[in-house]
Amino acid sequence: MEKVKVGENISIPCVAVGSPMPYVKWRKGKTTELSPEDKLPVGRNVLNLTNVEVSDNYTCIAASSLGMIEATTFIKVLTLPSPPIDVKVSDVTSTSVKLSWSHPNPDDIQYYTISHKPRSASQSPGVISGVVTMYYTIRPLSPYTQYEFTISAVNGFGHGPPSPPIVATTGETAGLSAFGEGAKPGSAPRNIQVRLLSSSTMVIQWEEPETPNGQVIRYKVYYTVNPDQQLSSWNTMVVDNNQLTTINELTPLSVYTIRVQAFTSVGPGPLSSPVQVKMQQGVPSQPRDLRVNEIGETSIGLQWAKPNQVGEQILSYELYWNDTYAQEKHHRRIPVSENYSLTGLYPNTLYFVWLAAKSQRGEGAPTPPIQVRTKQYVPDAPPQNVTAEAVSPTSILVQWQPPMSDRSNGQIIYYKVMAAESGMSDSEAEPYRVENITTYTLEGLRRWTEYKIWVLAGTSVGDGPSSFPITVRTREDGKHILTKHATVAIIL
Repeated sequence: MEKVKVGENISIPCVAVGSPMPYVKWRKGKTTELSPEDKLPVGRNVLNLTNVEVSDNYTCIAASSLGMIEATTFIKVLTLPSPPIDVKVSDVTSTSVKLSWSHPNPDDIQYYTISHKPRSASQSPGVISGVVTMYYTIRPLSPYTQYEFTISAVNGFGHGPPSPPIVATTGETAGLSAFGEGAKPGSAPRNIQVRLLSSSTMVIQWEEPETPNGQVIRYKVYYTVNPDQQLSSWNTMVVDNNQLTTINELTPLSVYTIRVQAFTSVGPGPLSSPVQVKMQQGVPSQPRDLRVNEIGETSIGLQWAKPNQVGEQILSYELYWNDTYAQEKHHRRIPVSENYSLTGLYPNTLYFVWLAAKSQRGEGAPTPPIQVRTKQYVPDAPPQNVTAEAVSPTSILVQWQPPMSDRSNGQIIYYKVMAAESGMSDSEAEPYRVENITTYTLEGLRRWTEYKIWVLAGTSVGDGPSSFPITVRTREDGKHILTKHATVAIIL
């Protein structure tokens, strides 16, 4: 199959070899002859199509006194997909809406994207991409809010136009009071601050959620020295109508993780992000807002803000990380700063990174770990077990296996099969790019000729190293062979 964008041109040669040399002609579909019978070329006929707008089958026919043989290739015209149709709304709740739709050509669609936003708001719409079904439930949405939804289809050519907007209003939350209050909080308490009164007592302070969705009637403070355990196992303290609490009888020198949750009359809202504190007076509190500001193949850029409670002067920061590749934990002491470039990492690897500040009194509480995956890179190993076998006088079957997984440095998305006659230089080799397969048949080669062949793999970044060349000789003679690659070859 050949693919061409709508309105573009394409040329497909058909080559036939034999004794006597055959005539070659082209046919469109089942009946439309494209080559005049009185001017049929011998041995080679190039099909030149201009301003292609319709997909169709094209057949090359070669005939001589020995007989007739033909090969068909399909030319697919790529166009942007039309919008989805029959968009419907169902299963509306206070925080979610289910959409369903259909499409005239679903087999050509790779995925769908959904855009949604409050109809009265000027904000940019939220976009959900990669939907592979023709239904989807959008959540979380705000209660009792009118939303506008559009859906677009995406194929191999690009992103199609959106469907006409459809409007839906989310429901009211159960328990709505006469004053329009009563929804669960839509966001967590903000700006959690922790201060030590002693090595066993701390004061925790916070601000109201940005989206309370009603009157907050109480808060629940969770704290533990083992944040990996279930939340139901954490220690808790309920705080009525206040944004500050004191917790006593804590274990000195231990690191506590703290989270806060707001409640309305309907129920609880989401938990705040974890904050950690070390029960040791004089050490710094945890650095604030640790984040990644740059990601490379073998490095990541980190940025943070200094702790709220410094105690004595910060002497250094202690950086920790582990990776899912080597399964190792690493530690590095870094100078006092608010940014750092961590290098020497593995490509395409998930890392967990955390940071603590250190003073003369000791190391303070670390930040909760953040996750970051390094970018892909080119493979640093070639494909494995490359083999080649002559299957006719003019073709060679090449097979291989992917590079070792720990040296792929990302997802292998293509291979290049390189071939040249043994007497030629490597720079004269013809590259053949293939995707999603580990076998390829080289066609149109010279009879009884020795070829050197090698293969390389590539990620989205580029080519990796080549395999060691192997040599194979085409056969001396053979039977009819017909290929269906970009160049249609026929041998009689």
